[in-house]
Parts: sequence; structure tokens; C-alpha cells
Amino acid sequence: MAETIVTGGRTGTYYQIGNNLKEIVSPQLEVRDSKGSWANVEDLSQTRGVGLAIVQSDVYQAFVYMRDNPQVPRETRRQYAYLLANLRVFMPLYREEIHFLVRKDSPLEYIHQIKGARIWMDAEKSGTYLTALNIYSKMFNERPQIVAPFINPTATGDDEGTKTRRSALMVLSDPAFYKDFPKMDVIVLVGGQPLKLLAANVPDNLKLLKFDPNHPTSARLLQEYRKADIQKASYPLLNIADASQPSLSVDSYLITANFSDQNRNRFVSTMADRFCDKFDELQARGHPKWKSLTWKPGSPLPALAAGWQYSTRVKERLSRCEAQEPAPPPANACSPQNRFVGLCR
Repeated sequence: MAETIVTGGRTGTYYQIGNNLKEIVSPQLEVRDSKGSWANVEDLSQTRGVGLAIVQSDVYQAFVYMRDNPQVPRETRRQYAYLLANLRVFMPLYREEIHFLVRKDSPLEYIHQIKGARIWMDAEKSGTYLTALNIYSKMFNERPQIVAPFINPTATGDDEGTKTRRSALMVLSDPAFYKDFPKMDVIVLVGGQPLKLLAANVPDNLKLLKFDPNHPTSARLLQEYRKADIQKASYPLLNIADASQPSLSVDSYLITANFSDQNRNRFVSTMADRFCDKFDELQARGHPKWKSLTWKPGSPLPALAAGWQYSTRVKERLSRCEAQEPAPPPANACSPQNRFVGLCR
């Protein structure tokens, strides 16, 4: 049976990363779109044949919360405990910036001011939903007022996810005109900048909230998230005042699991072999985000967020992965310099 990687929406970077792995590393790999990080972890544990998934690193703490929450049914808690014990990282990928958007006439300026706001955070079990919920809970020790996703029939987009996000932006920017839709104060979007949705044709009466690293709530957030800068050049229509604006980011991980089926574990080992062999080609031919990886053959594997650990099969193989030497020029090759001085033709 061919193994599957679960990714994200068909227009997103996760899906493109999955296709790169299929086209360059493992042609037998099946690429499946999905609703987000939470759903991907569940698929990895519950769906036969799903051997890889792309998730945001903060999904781990969300499952820890579910495992330890006495309000969650005991059997569900037991399943989450088993799941956490077997999740493994194949490779950290790239960082995704967290965008908090409000209207320009909003009195809000900082992320720590959103307490009590009506917040749109994408579909339940999506990575964005999980991240927004986690950040809000860490800052205020309570659940936010969540605005459920909806689709405006006039919204355009290549898939349902894009239409849903564009619908929210339309309503936030012009609530008087879209008075029949849910009211909201804040929209959260997560993804590597520039987000295509915000880079062009976004309403010009929106702004991004800033992250204040000196606020009392910030230390808790920085245990799990990183400081980031959102560049003005990424979103010219949002009129960011300076060259960049402070925000937060979350890491994205390519993950796998310790499987009870040894054939599936051999798949993981084989993927690690091929990943090492094809790494240079991934960076040369794949999505530009492959160039954002902090690891390269011959270097140590990067440190992981709290709770995560590498697959021993992957770690052992990639620790022996060596940088490929560039092919020497043909023996009869004539350099432009030597040709110029007449040493060869």
C-alpha cells in the first residue's frame, strides 16, 4: 500500500510542499489536502496508510491540553496520550507568521488588547484555529468569543478555504454593508509571508496588530512562539508604518510516527534516505520555502519545540547525510579566462 502525506488546502504552501516530496523524493507518495494541523495529526494516528503530515508545532501543546483536561472523556484522553507518545518529527520546515487584523479605525493596536473581542480564527481543527485559541488562552486564561466561518456568495476563490477567508475579510472591512453576516473585531491568519490573500486586492482599511515583547503576557507566549517581523514590502496595502512590524511566528513541521507495523517504519527510513539524496534538488526545484530550512546535509538537526522529538530512524539517517560535492568540470573544459588568454579553445 502506498503511503500518504496529509497537507493543507490545495492552494496553500503545505500542499505544494507535499507535491514536491512526491515529485522529487518519492513518486509513490500520495498527496492529500486537508483542513489543517489538528485534523492532520488525527489522520496520522487513525487513518491507515497516512505516514507523513505537515503541522504547526503548537499542535503538540493542544493535544497535551486534551490529554490532561479532566473534562475530556477518559477514553478520548487515553487516545491522545497514546498519540502523543508516538508522534515524531521528520524535519522542521519553515516559520509561519501570525497575522492579527483589525479595521484601521479600531482602538486596538497590540495583540495583548484583544481580550473580549469577537475573533474569527478559521475552521475548527485548522492550524490557524488552534494557534489563535492557544495564544488567547495563554494570555487571558479563558476561551475567546469565536466567530464561526461562513461563506459570502459573492466571495471568489479557488477553493472553499480561500472563499471563507476572503468572506471574513470582506465583512471585517465593511460591516455596515455586510450587516447580515456575523460581526467580528479581529481576524487571525497564519502562514509564511507574504500571504497571497493579503498581498494583493486586500481592503485598504485594515491594519495589523503589533506584538509587544515587554508586556506581562508575552513571556508565556514566547515559550511556544517566536518573535517575528512582518515586512511592509509584503503587504503594501496594509500601510504598515515602518519597514517592518513586530509579530509572532510558529514553526511548521513535517512529522511522522512510531508505527506498530514494521513495513511502515521501513517507509520512514526509506524516505529519510531519499530526502538526504534529493535535498539539493528539493531546494533547487521545489517551493522557495525549502530554502528556509535551517538544516542542510552535514549539519546538526535543529532543536525542536517543547514536547517534540525526532524519529530515531530519521535522526540516525540524516546525521550521516553528507553535503554533495559539485561535479568537477569535464577534463577538456576551457574556462572563459583561459580561452581569453589563448590557453585553450
